[in-house]
Amino acid sequence: MRFIIEIGAIALFGIRSLSWALRPPFFFRETFRQMARVGGRCLLPVIGVVAPFGMIITLQGLHIVNLFGVERMLSSILVASLLRELSPGLSGIMMAAQAGSTAAAELGTMRVKEEVDALSVMAVNPFQYLVAPRLIAITLMCPIVNAIACFSGIISGFVSAVVLKGVNRGAFMANLYSFVDIVDIWGGIIKTLIFGFIIGLISCYYGYHVKGGAEGVGRAANNAVVRSIITFLGVNYFLTSALLALAK
Repeated sequence: MRFIIEIGAIALFGIRSLSWALRPPFFFRETFRQMARVGGRCLLPVIGVVAPFGMIITLQGLHIVNLFGVERMLSSILVASLLRELSPGLSGIMMAAQAGSTAAAELGTMRVKEEVDALSVMAVNPFQYLVAPRLIAITLMCPIVNAIACFSGIISGFVSAVVLKGVNRGAFMANLYSFVDIVDIWGGIIKTLIFGFIIGLISCYYGYHVKGGAEGVGRAANNAVVRSIITFLGVNYFLTSALLALAK
């Protein structure tokens, strides 16, 4: 029952956040500032995770394709794996760990210090000034960070295959997008937009409803990371099923 109640509370919080985000005044400067902070905080960690995975996929894939004599398909396997699942999933996890925990901690600290209540007293809606910019920033920056990280994974895979393992450069480049459809590209964008929205919503919810002082802030940041990751990975199954159905 507690789980169901919490889901309902998060859903109502999301509806309230979106309704206020669509009403004036619009705090564009605060939104862009949050986007810059999210990008600066998350970009390098996400690249640092996705790029090594590009090299790992190449090493594992090279062993498999050599068994069947289809080395030319190595780059296609690399790109398809990154675009469809690995890059969006890893980007979402790192975004939750970096941006989600930060949003929860900031809002929680403001709640503990009664800054949220002070904004209400000054006739500034906390949802418009605090929640909406962070929710929009994480939602929009997730696909941007994912695209850059995916490119870094392809580059690292190229280095691993061509430079380190001696795979033919022409064959690697010629078959780079053989297994890739337009659904894979749009699917990655849609997935990361939804992942970003889930991360932003859950993080802002737990930060906004912090109780218990400094301990509550830490608990909120931890809950934001863990529950947003579990949620968007669960949603990912249904998104992948729908995208595979469209690709047929």
